[in-house]
Amino acid sequence: MPQVRAPVFYDGQKHDAKYPQVIIDLSNIQNEPRSYNGIEETKLTISVDVYSKIDRLDILLDISNQVRNIMQQVRCAHWRSEFDDYSVRILVDESYQGESLKRAAFLFYFITYGIAIKKGND
Repeated sequence: MPQVRAPVFYDGQKHDAKYPQVIIDLSNIQNEPRSYNGIEETKLTISVDVYSKIDRLDILLDISNQVRNIMQQVRCAHWRSEFDDYSVRILVDESYQGESLKRAAFLFYFITYGIAIKKGND
């Protein structure tokens, strides 16, 4: 996300507590694939949290709009995929040494398609 005007980190990556910042978590549980005539459809979920100081809602909303616009354009490199939907909640988070932060908690949903490969002697 080089277009976002804030530092971007992956969940678990060591970083300074400077705000605003964006945290991406790719470890969300995927829905079980559904197979249709040899095509496997999987719904993927990516969570993205945007943090800002509590008094900077303007920055939170600006960066959140940037993140949303970028994520709606994401496509898989090796499988057919499409953006499906997203949800977002604005929260107060006490995660920075007891200091309140504003957090936009996004869940982005994508559908990927691949060829279902049967295993066994069927």
